[in-house]
Amino acid sequence: MENKDTIEERLCQAAARLAGKGLMKPGDTLSQRLPELNAFARVELRTLQDVPETVLWTALADRPADAHHRVYSARADVGAILSGKQVWAATLAQMDRSMPGVFDEQIRHLGLQVQRISRLPEDGGLYAVLSSGANAFALDRHVLCFGMTLEKVMLNAELFEKCAKAYILAAMTGRRIKRIPWLIRYVANSRLRRDEKLATTSHNRGERAIPKAGY
Repeated sequence: MENKDTIEERLCQAAARLAGKGLMKPGDTLSQRLPELNAFARVELRTLQDVPETVLWTALADRPADAHHRVYSARADVGAILSGKQVWAATLAQMDRSMPGVFDEQIRHLGLQVQRISRLPEDGGLYAVLSSGANAFALDRHVLCFGMTLEKVMLNAELFEKCAKAYILAAMTGRRIKRIPWLIRYVANSRLRRDEKLATTSHNRGERAIPKAGY
């Protein structure tokens, strides 16, 4: 099992890599669930920082007091969370748009759609919003991206930004945007939900989820 110093180093390095790709900006936060410690660790990128200097630890058993904690409580499959202001993904919220399933890779890893919501609901409303198993949401001032592992949330954040850019540029043409055929949507989303079920089982056992290779 990794010690806390190694966990913190990996989390800070992940934040630095995201920042280097423009996927994490000052004020954005990145966290990782550590089921073996029944806790999660969180970092926030500060202005002029290349690597976050402070890691905050929170016990998962504590009363949820922030968005990261509330998501971990509501979705047992989520192993890492990025709350950020990516340029194209955040533009979805500014345009007051949800992004339907227009890319097969999007559906496979992010869910059937990227839903536009004004804020994270409280209590039961949060469970209803997150029950779709989607891994990306567009809020008023930022976006949320989930992954079953720290590595996965980094890949999902990059995919989210790429898909959002393609969708927004297509929407700006005013032409009709075709969706993925229903059978492909069904198969891709079924694979995502299967992976999330396996991640839930691992986390409930006190183990980190195992990343899945390939499509």
